[in-house]
Amino acid sequence: MSNKQYEIVRDEEQCIIRLNVYGELAKDVGENVITQARTKAAENQYNILCDVRKAKIKAAFIDWFYLPRKLEIYSKTRAVKTAILVTPGHQEEGYSFFETVAHNVGIKIKIFIKEADALVWLKKS
Repeated sequence: MSNKQYEIVRDEEQCIIRLNVYGELAKDVGENVITQARTKAAENQYNILCDVRKAKIKAAFIDWFYLPRKLEIYSKTRAVKTAILVTPGHQEEGYSFFETVAHNVGIKIKIFIKEADALVWLKKS
């Protein structure tokens, strides 16, 4: 198994930043990679498609509450929408809670099972 935990790719065809996460990802690395992806997306005026279907996020449930509040301080990334691709039944409770908390602080994040549905949402104004 590779030690590679994530990759951030500019997809010019879809006009998005693809964030692909692999294996176990600790909270501190996760916060860093999210910040990197959101910054790159804002610089390119793109949205983000985050694929966590091959990942296990190692964060306590309370971390799902505080992370969107940390993201909120990055005003230059406020307009960036993020679609998160998940595997049904895999950490769904955490992702769903994260989505709700993010919405409560004005960050546009939505959870998806299918990439096609996520891309349609990302392209809407």
